[in-house]
Amino acid sequence: MKTTINITATSQDMDRFADCETLKRFYSEKGIDGLELMLCGEKTFPEKITSNDVLGIHLNFFPSWLDLWNDDRQALIEEYGDEKIWTEHYGGKDKNALLTKWEEELEIAHQAGVRYVVFHVSECRLDECYTYRFRHTDEEVCTAACEIINRLLDKKPYQFYFLVENLWWSGLTMTRPQIVKDMMEEIHYKNKGIMLDTGHLLHTNLDLKDQDEGVEYINHILDKNGELCSFIKGIHLNQSITGDYVKKVIQNPPTLNGNYWQRLMQTYPHIFQIDNHKPFTADKVARLVQRISPEFLTFELITNNNAEHEQALKKQLESLKRNGGIR
Repeated sequence: MKTTINITATSQDMDRFADCETLKRFYSEKGIDGLELMLCGEKTFPEKITSNDVLGIHLNFFPSWLDLWNDDRQALIEEYGDEKIWTEHYGGKDKNALLTKWEEELEIAHQAGVRYVVFHVSECRLDECYTYRFRHTDEEVCTAACEIINRLLDKKPYQFYFLVENLWWSGLTMTRPQIVKDMMEEIHYKNKGIMLDTGHLLHTNLDLKDQDEGVEYINHILDKNGELCSFIKGIHLNQSITGDYVKKVIQNPPTLNGNYWQRLMQTYPHIFQIDNHKPFTADKVARLVQRISPEFLTFELITNNNAEHEQALKKQLESLKRNGGIR
């Protein structure tokens, strides 16, 4: 099992490190093998990151993309107002913009020789992340995602794992095994699999009260999926027990104001209130990791600075080592 930490190519992350060696020491001195990098629109690795550092690339994602893929102009106008705004958002006015962006990142991953890439499978317009009343079904989102994945990967020479990630909005939630089965059958690519995000899975149960209940719930979902769990090649390890907050918001969702960009900025604090990526330190988490036995374990944590990240990683690593999850 290879371990990684998440990092982005943004200045917010890169400015934490003086140079390549500082960054490498930050993870390697903790016994961590490398990085899972999100390029965030960059077409090359940041100068402080070498290909030897990167085991995985988290592909760019859009919270909402299905209306563009379906060329549903009325729905696009409802969300963005006019074509200029969605063209800026996606980098083009039609579905080819999505394919181009992901093709570029997959080629970067291929040239760098990474071990895996991660692809979000979910769909959520801005108002839906408050109301949880989704316009598109899980089936619609996953079917379209498979179409995209096959367009991206068919007849390509790639060797990396292509791992689809679960979220809690419409799409791949892992709570419906038939959808998991259908996705794994519909994707043509041989080296396919799942990146199980433990925090995202916890968000599918708003009644959870603590981490111990969270571990029990994840094991319940794994039991439901049965043999399909063999497709889980990686784990994004983190937790957020935020169901009480979400229930309150659903009961009284706010009205978003302004243009698309202004409304988008209003959603960020809300999303981070739900998905705050804290260390998952319940005693039985180590046994959960052992049960899945992934090839890749990413400590996907969100912090404000390196001092906070040091402490969060220390908590996560100590918990796993104490309970036999890692050596």
